[in-house]
Amino acid sequence: MKKNEGYSVKREIKDAVMELMAEKRYMDITVTDIVTRAGVARASFYRNFNSINDVIDAISDEMSEELLEDISPILLRSDERKWREFLFNHFYRIARRQKQMKKIRFENISVIFTRTEDRIQQSVSLFPEDTIQDKYLSVGKMGLINSVTKKWVDTGMKETPEEMIDFLMSFITRL
Repeated sequence: MKKNEGYSVKREIKDAVMELMAEKRYMDITVTDIVTRAGVARASFYRNFNSINDVIDAISDEMSEELLEDISPILLRSDERKWREFLFNHFYRIARRQKQMKKIRFENISVIFTRTEDRIQQSVSLFPEDTIQDKYLSVGKMGLINSVTKKWVDTGMKETPEEMIDFLMSFITRL
């Protein structure tokens, strides 16, 4: 087993699941596959997670928390500079994970993005809903960003992050 500063069994398990998702369908991954790849004991897996679904949820939570932390302050605003800054960080974060994202099988990316979108929609529903615009605009912007990001990843991330930012800004500035 690996032991060093910053070592985390949870991180090893999540990384192992992401690696395995590059090789096989999500539904075909077993706990044995995960613990073998992560180099951890089965008991360590169950000490940290109840199931493989819990691991996927943890990965999705991580992705949605990063996104929500960055977007929450600007979601109901139309500050173009702040939106560009957010989208820059968002697309470059995904681009830094490009090798990992490209390797993950298409159907597995859908599982992660669907769960991430569910988490984001739950969190967005916590924002105040004083007007019809407040109620639906934040959900629409988040859905747009998540759907476009998913499509970008699904199609091989051929466009540059800058092209994606300009594309999304053409919608966000109109909303």
